[in-house]
Amino acid sequence: MTLWGIAFKNFWQNRRRYMAYVASAAFSVMIYFLYTALVLHPQLQEGYRGAIEAVQGMKAASVVIAVFTLLFLLYSNSAFFRSRMKEFGMLSLLGVSKRQLIRIILWESLCIGSLAMVIGLALGLLFVKLFFMGVSVLMGLSEQIPFYAGRPVWIQTIAVFGAFFIVVSLASLRTVLSKNIIELVRAAGQPKETPHFSRWKAILGLLLLVVGYGWACAPNPMLVVLGAIPVTFIVSIGTYLLMREGSMAGLDFLHRREWFFYRQAPFLTVSQLIHKIQENYRVLTAVAILVAVILTAIGTIASLFVVYVRDAVKTTPHAIQLVLSEPGELDLAANRITQVLAENNVTDFHYTQMTFFRAEIDGNSRGVTVIPYSLYQSIRAGRNVPVTLSDKNEAVLITMYAFLTEGDTVQREEVLKVGTRQVPLQVHPAINAQPVNADRYLSYFLCVPDALFEELIIQASKESLLYIAIWDVVDWNSKEMWMAVTQLRELYPEYEFTATAENYRSSLLELGMLFFIGFFVSLVFLAACCSLLYFRLFTEIDDNRRYYLQLEKVGVSDRELKKLTWHQSLILFFTPFIAGLIHSTFAMQALGTLLNRTVLQFGWAVALGYLVLYGAFYLVMYAIYWRSLRVTRLAEI
Repeated sequence: MTLWGIAFKNFWQNRRRYMAYVASAAFSVMIYFLYTALVLHPQLQEGYRGAIEAVQGMKAASVVIAVFTLLFLLYSNSAFFRSRMKEFGMLSLLGVSKRQLIRIILWESLCIGSLAMVIGLALGLLFVKLFFMGVSVLMGLSEQIPFYAGRPVWIQTIAVFGAFFIVVSLASLRTVLSKNIIELVRAAGQPKETPHFSRWKAILGLLLLVVGYGWACAPNPMLVVLGAIPVTFIVSIGTYLLMREGSMAGLDFLHRREWFFYRQAPFLTVSQLIHKIQENYRVLTAVAILVAVILTAIGTIASLFVVYVRDAVKTTPHAIQLVLSEPGELDLAANRITQVLAENNVTDFHYTQMTFFRAEIDGNSRGVTVIPYSLYQSIRAGRNVPVTLSDKNEAVLITMYAFLTEGDTVQREEVLKVGTRQVPLQVHPAINAQPVNADRYLSYFLCVPDALFEELIIQASKESLLYIAIWDVVDWNSKEMWMAVTQLRELYPEYEFTATAENYRSSLLELGMLFFIGFFVSLVFLAACCSLLYFRLFTEIDDNRRYYLQLEKVGVSDRELKKLTWHQSLILFFTPFIAGLIHSTFAMQALGTLLNRTVLQFGWAVALGYLVLYGAFYLVMYAIYWRSLRVTRLAEI
């Protein structure tokens, strides 16, 4: 048999072990191919609306995927070859030289890499059209991005991942060739160490997690920001200690409980889990941290998507708004806007015109827009008016979340400066109660009693006056309304003209694209997590096979062995997911503090979706693993 034949036969005999590895690598190739096709698309270079942001996001995502995939391949491939040391040692005993062994390993790595590359490129070509359709919808394009999979896309993808597989192959050689024949043959037969653990390390791990969680739950946003990196570091170390020392301590506790341990199912499950945890705690820790990263990242994006899309509507409560500094210009512009609306069949609107003025609050360089309270009530008809003014010296300060400071949420006394006059006021805070569309001038509003407003506007300078026209439309997001807004945007700059539909769709585009990119990147991470666990199970399949053969000899039935396998794999698979979910829950709590919102429900909804994917992979993995274990075991009997 040729060296190529030996390499192919080795790959085929270990195909179940390599299955998840090849699938994860192929999935990474596919995602990289899709992102590269979008980045290099000729028409996106011509300037679609939102194209620059989309291309930059895809570039960043492709770099993240490439770096992470290389690290995953290096770790997995090295671990694969370490688990096959005895096999390479036997080849050496049979007369295979070092040079021939190198060629066998390289041929085998080439076979695996080529298979992953071919599958990934084929899937990328299959789904690129669907991918472009999704991006077109997110970018709000009137026409779908045309199909593109040109030569540069193929060259870049093959070059990047081809280089990765070459590096991985060379790294695997170092793992095998660094040992002599005796070390290779004895590698798989090394006796397992007696499980041991430190209760103090377990307690330290628990304390680190408590400290990290407590810091993440701090009510002060500044503490949360300052603790982002330290908390991540503390929780990671705590997870590492608890995943080994804590798990071992828990299993030892069960082991010493006679009423629990000396029953068939706990006896078999706990006894073997002690060894499995000792051998796999590093992988379990890595998977727990990766799951936490995935759930936190996508939960954060989902929360921002929901929160800021809602705020986009709240901060632009009027379908169209125009702000000018001259009343004559406003009348001419209002007639033009009304005409454009009529041309686009938007006639069912309510028109309002008003005058505000800009002023300053003593001791604060931030300016405010002063409006009458009755006008605020009429504009917000049907909504909750947060404060009722009962005195001439009372006012409401309206602030958006985006511009919120600690002082904005506290009732206090302020001095309003209008020209040479200074007016002391008792200010009541109100948050996100926008009376008009927000822009660079209209971010903070001081709502004063009508009588006081009439007095002050007379004393305000002409330069401080703002003339505002508003068009309220019930169906502000209709196709006709969007066509009118698009046409009007060409006539008026951003600081003068604002529209609910434009702000809403802009938020959808930016955050929707971020979610789209983040979701696919997270799938690469999730596939790697599942593959690591799958690999760890299959590297131990020979030991489990021998162990199960011994159990069968003492009368353990096939059904009981299947139940034992189910329990052990379930614990090993879902322990890191639960740990990652707990970490992400506290991370989402910290995010809620920063946003001044409750966002836990979005994080849990994301976690539920990923749990379904994770569980589906587990069921497939378990079916393959049990079949491999059972078929091979029966063949040896």
